[in-house]
This record gives sequence, C-alpha cells and structure tokens, in this order.
Amino acid sequence: MSDWTRVKWTEAGQVIELLDWATPAPEVGRTPPELYFQELRKSNRVEDATFFLGMALPRHETVAWAARSVRDLSEDLERPRVDVDALKAALLWVQDPSEPRRRAAFEAAQLAHDTCAERLAAMAVFLSGGSLAPDNVAPVPAPNDVAGRIGAGAILVAASKRLDRVAAINRVLDEGDAIARWGVNGPPK
Repeated sequence: MSDWTRVKWTEAGQVIELLDWATPAPEVGRTPPELYFQELRKSNRVEDATFFLGMALPRHETVAWAARSVRDLSEDLERPRVDVDALKAALLWVQDPSEPRRRAAFEAAQLAHDTCAERLAAMAVFLSGGSLAPDNVAPVPAPNDVAGRIGAGAILVAASKRLDRVAAINRVLDEGDAIARWGVNGPPK
C-alpha cells in the first residue's frame, strides 16, 4: 500500500509524463511515485523533486504546499505590501477554496511584482480550477498541469532568497511529503 494517500498516481511514469520529462526505463516508470520522489532527493535533484511533487499532488494540496512554503521561506524577509497581499489571498483560498477567493487571488497576483514567489503562489490558486475567462463569457479551463508547475516554481523562487537554498528546498520537500501522506491538515491526531 502506498504511503502517499493523497496522491492518485500509482506509477512515477504517470507523473513524469505530465512533466514532459524524458521517458524513463520501464522499471523506473513503474516505481511508486513516493519511491521515485525519494530517489530524486537522494540524488540531490531537489528542483526536480519539487516539480515532481507539485505535479503528483492534487491541485488543492499543491497550492496549499506552495503557499505555506512561500510564507515560511519568506517570513523574515522585507517584502512590498502588494506581494504580501498576494500571498495572503493564496492562503485565504487554501482555507476556503471558493470561487470568490480564487478570483481575489488572481486580482492580488496582478498587483504583485512579476517575479516574486507570492505572485506565483496566487497565480497557482487562480490556475487550480474554475474558468480563466471573465464571468460573463464561456468558461475557459486552465490546463490540468499548470497549477502544479507554478506552485513548484513559487517554492523554488522563494527558496532562492535563502542563504542555503538546498537546505530550504529540502525543508519544504519534507513538508510536501507530509501533505502527500496525510493531506493539508497533517497526520491524524
């Protein structure tokens, strides 16, 4: 039985295909996702492990992991108010994944600085579901893989601000692994 109870994929190859990485050897592709993730980490491929986990998790869990990671990695840094507001909007959506909060995250992201992790976290919210089009036109769904990619990107951008980037990434990979095991609320009490 899989330790990653929140991940629907049964083989690493399924996630690798979504990432559009080179097709692995058949035995590697059939590896359970959590084992492949562990191998990426053991090989010090922490950026790849971040994208792999971002794509393996369901969208809500990915966005929760990204928003919390950006918060934790940036909490002691000076940031412009608009960037902080974008992250706040993302975290509010994680608490209540409603359509108004998804739209509010998009509006906050538009005001944030283009290259900040907070903006990416808020955009991951917007791209996690619902329509990308305004309310008064036909729905336009986001591609299924984009929230995972942008959420992982948000984490890596936030980690790049830390003195020991690899240690920072490994810390949030531990947190993401816990989300894959038990969900956003953590282990049963």
